[in-house]
Amino acid sequence: MAGSVTAKEMKIGVVNVRAVFSQIPQTAKIQEALKTEFGAKFAEMQKLENDLKFNIEKFKRDGSTMSEAQKKELQTSIEKQQQQYEPMARSLEESYRQRQGEENNKIGALIKTAIEGIAAKDQYDVILNAEAAVFAKPEFDISSAVVTQVSKAK
Repeated sequence: MAGSVTAKEMKIGVVNVRAVFSQIPQTAKIQEALKTEFGAKFAEMQKLENDLKFNIEKFKRDGSTMSEAQKKELQTSIEKQQQQYEPMARSLEESYRQRQGEENNKIGALIKTAIEGIAAKDQYDVILNAEAAVFAKPEFDISSAVVTQVSKAK
């Protein structure tokens, strides 16, 4: 008795999500938006950091020639600047990372939708992340199609 086995040929594709992410215009728009949103705060933090560095250098450089009152005044100023800078920097970095994560998640959803659309339209059975695949022939790579699809999305 010979059993009949039918094997369906699978259609497999790979997509380099990281490359897609870096190539789509939405990524640049998000970077610009984040720069606009956080630019003034980062500039303020940078100014405070520069002032702090200047005062620390001034204390190291001129401390030996300063009076005790001048040293005390400069040390107090340095301490106040440090107390302002550290929480400001921590909070700003956290806020920036959170907003960047939110925006990246939106782009990730666009990419996922594009991949699903291409998979349905071209009848792919499996689409793998190219970074997870050890090897894939270039003809299996659908990254450029995903870039094109996501670039059209708003």
